[in-house]
Formats: sequence, structure tokens, C-alpha cells
Amino acid sequence: MKLNEMTWEEVKGREMAVIPVGSIEQHGPHLPLETDSLIAEAVSRKIASKINAVVVPSVRYGVSIEHMDFPGTISLSKEIFAGKISDICSSLLKHGFKKIILVNGHGGNSKTLEALKLRNVKYVDIIKQIKGYDHAGEIETSLMFFLYPEKVRTGRIKKQEFKFPGKGEWRTIEHSKSGVLGDPTKATAEKGQKYFEQIVSGLLNELKNEVD
Repeated sequence: MKLNEMTWEEVKGREMAVIPVGSIEQHGPHLPLETDSLIAEAVSRKIASKINAVVVPSVRYGVSIEHMDFPGTISLSKEIFAGKISDICSSLLKHGFKKIILVNGHGGNSKTLEALKLRNVKYVDIIKQIKGYDHAGEIETSLMFFLYPEKVRTGRIKKQEFKFPGKGEWRTIEHSKSGVLGDPTKATAEKGQKYFEQIVSGLLNELKNEVD
């Protein structure tokens, strides 16, 4: 159930909440800026339905400094992002929620969330285990084909020149002029369904001991 669609009486007594955390950042010529947020929301809804949790409205702005060379990207400072997350969680705790799970869909948010010592499950880590690093490549494009096909600009999908970044700070534009890191031409809705099921299963397994 979505928190924003409930009344205060319906919220009272609930103890578990899931917060989708994403970003508004470039995802190449074929995926919308809201891609990370959309996927995080879908994953959160599925997880919440399995563990009887409330889904909190998503935090759609994240730390996206590496993508700021591309128009439309909106990045919060780490301090503002941390403060926003902290205030949301503090409000939920005040109203009796005992377990808050953040489903993070953007790698750039990870260090800040970890520093807050909040329960932060990252489906981006599961994506890396499946196929390695992916940004608007085969995995994210497949997930969007499965979850939100109407939002994919299929006519703009093509192989792009890129090189994967190393560790440490980096700017996407230095590794890919299109913003794509991966091969979206290999994406299909069928693969997207498989990846989605792997992500949900992996996160539920990670949370198993905490929600039983």
C-alpha cells in the first residue's frame, strides 16, 4: 500500500516502510531522466507486497554529479540529500515505524546512504553481479522495456562508443559522449522480466532474516 494514498488512521500501527530512492539524470538518447526512480519504485512496490510494508513516496533527486554534463540532470549535494533522507526517516520513526528499508536505484547515492547507517538495499549491486556495470545499457533498457515500454525511445537505440570508468571520482562525458555505458541493442522485455525477478529475489533474500 502507498503511504500517500492512506489516511492517518490507516497508517497508525504500521511498522514497516519501504522508500524508493532514485535520481533524475541522463540515461542516454533512449531512456528518460527518471529511469532510476521508475525502476526503484517498481522494485519497492514488489518487495513491499511480499513483506506487508508501506511504500513511501520516492526520493527522486539524488547525488548525480558525474552526469551533470548532460542537460536535464539534477543533482543534490551530498549534505542536502543526506538531510532529506534523514528527515523522512525521522518522521516515519516518530509515527511508530520500526523498520525502514531504502531501495536505492542509483550508485551515486550509495556512499551517502551508507554514511547515514540506514538499511539500504541496492539493486544496482545485484545488476553488477548479473552483468557488470550498466548505465542505460542492456540491463536498464531491458528493465524499462518490461516495466515501462511506452517510455523507451526505441528508434534511438543503437550501439554507442564508450569505455567503462574505473574506481574513484569520474565524469560520464569522459567515458561516453552519448551517456550510455553498455549495449542497449541487446535489450528485450523478456530479459527485463528475468532481471526484475532476479533483483526482487535477491533483495528479499538479503532481507529475509529481518522481516521474518
